[in-house]
Amino acid sequence: KSLRTNGTGTLHLMANHAELLSREVKIKYRTSTNLILRRGTLFYNEDMQTVEVETSGSDESTTKVIKLSCLSTVKAMDYIEGTRVNCVLILRQKLDTAEEDGLDASDVPPLEEEEMIIQFTRVEDRDNWDTGLRYMMNALEVTVAKDQVDGPTKSFSRIKKVRLEEPRAGVLVHARFELASGEEAVLEIPEHKADAKNLNHEIVKWVQDNCVQPSETTSLYRLVKSLVHRTTLESKTADVIQRINDCNFDKMLKAQGVSVEDQGTAVLELTKAHLREIENDIPTFIGQQGTAASMIVQILRRNVEKMKVINDLAYKIHASSHRKAAG
Repeated sequence: KSLRTNGTGTLHLMANHAELLSREVKIKYRTSTNLILRRGTLFYNEDMQTVEVETSGSDESTTKVIKLSCLSTVKAMDYIEGTRVNCVLILRQKLDTAEEDGLDASDVPPLEEEEMIIQFTRVEDRDNWDTGLRYMMNALEVTVAKDQVDGPTKSFSRIKKVRLEEPRAGVLVHARFELASGEEAVLEIPEHKADAKNLNHEIVKWVQDNCVQPSETTSLYRLVKSLVHRTTLESKTADVIQRINDCNFDKMLKAQGVSVEDQGTAVLELTKAHLREIENDIPTFIGQQGTAASMIVQILRRNVEKMKVINDLAYKIHASSHRKAAG
């Protein structure tokens, strides 16, 4: 009955379900292409209209993305495993091989399907996802059908080329895109919009404003997200390196304005305290998502150790020279 309401009512109810499913839920899951049971975090990305499962591994995290428009069936089941009853949700999605591989639709075989089995800890969470996804799938079909009847005809274009350019101050990413229509479109991501939620809004809005194929949204989001991460990582790494260099014994000694024979030992201990603090901050400041971040954390920690050795030698040299001068 709810689907027979006007378009505003349907969209309002759809938004309510989306808000409920946007809350993260800890789950276990396996797919028909990977039968190993894995732990992950399940949530609905309202801006991208995707179901996403984030999985953190030993050295990097991965995200499994399922477009709402590609879901074909949702099925809730309970099964007994030993003395325990497991509540699961089975999602079946159409795999668009043309979109994934960038091929012409005429060059690919019919769409294949993949099944994801999601195991919930609480029955309430499973039932919320079962009801919410079913409703949003139906609401999406109604909305699309209405747009096809009432909406104006739009000419969408695919992205042909992308060229990265030097961003101006306050901007993390500046990219120029060549579209199949022959037009060019510029995308900029300011520093204050680099978080996940704002980034979603920026990408969706850019795709809509420039009449880019909606199917390009997910891949574009992943590209821009990786560029933002890389730029942020470079900036944070430079900040840590500067902090390490500022702990140089000679530099701190000069800044303190003291002689080695009076307070040299105290300055050396001060450098060690600062370096310990930096070393403890590195994993939190840089983050450990992805292989690159993990490698940078290790390299920066080695730089901290090298600075400790350099400071010990510098202290010994200066102390020795002062003793000779005093003698």
